[in-house]
Amino acid sequence: MNPSLPLAGREILVTREKKAAKGMADIIRQYGGIPRIVPLISFKPFQDKNERTYLDKLKSYEWIFFTSKNGVHFFFQKLAELNISLDGSGIKFAAVGEKTQRALEVRGIQVDFVPLYYTGLDFAKEFLDQFPDAGHVLLSKGNLARDTISSYFLERNKLIDEWITYETTFPADSADRLIASLKERALSALTFTSPSTIRRFMKVVNDHHLHDFLSGLAIVCIGPVTKEAAESCGLAVQVAPERYTVEEMIQGLAQYYNSFERE
Repeated sequence: MNPSLPLAGREILVTREKKAAKGMADIIRQYGGIPRIVPLISFKPFQDKNERTYLDKLKSYEWIFFTSKNGVHFFFQKLAELNISLDGSGIKFAAVGEKTQRALEVRGIQVDFVPLYYTGLDFAKEFLDQFPDAGHVLLSKGNLARDTISSYFLERNKLIDEWITYETTFPADSADRLIASLKERALSALTFTSPSTIRRFMKVVNDHHLHDFLSGLAIVCIGPVTKEAAESCGLAVQVAPERYTVEEMIQGLAQYYNSFERE
């Protein structure tokens, strides 16, 4: 361990989905921290009751929107299962965030629009400012995602369909692992990358009366939506970066601890 690194010796709770947690853990280690991975969410395909309708008119959409890597993954997984290709369809694609954009590009798909700010409302505003005459839109989303984009579009009489392509579930052993991690009192910080992780975390805390074990822990949220969810649950958020990425989260946490060193 290099004691000069800003997170040296500090245990950081990682609550995101298992596959994505590894990359975040690697970043924590780069800053000298010790990641404690306790995934509070996982994802699986969702059978939307309107799926057949969306598939039947798939190539009539002018735009397809993705707000997460999962939206990309499960959308194209479904198309692959049905042997459906969008090659030559002329459909344009929009993505919220760098990771979502990259998930499309690795599939050889050109991304035609990425907002400057990575929230649903910013996305909707920026998109319609740039493409006021856009035609019918299909949005691939999860079952717990908010309807911010579709509401904004519908209020302005813009056509948009929401296809729920995946659902959020909770790993069976996550509660026991979280309880043990908190009761050890070895953690320095808690990280959250979605409102879903906040809700699951607080359910365990409330059900098992663990509020006292949160004292002194730094709360780190990836962006304003997650921060809002944390604060609505009574958590005081110390770190919420301006760029909504995991890299910026951990850098922000490092800067937070460095500020104490300078005092």
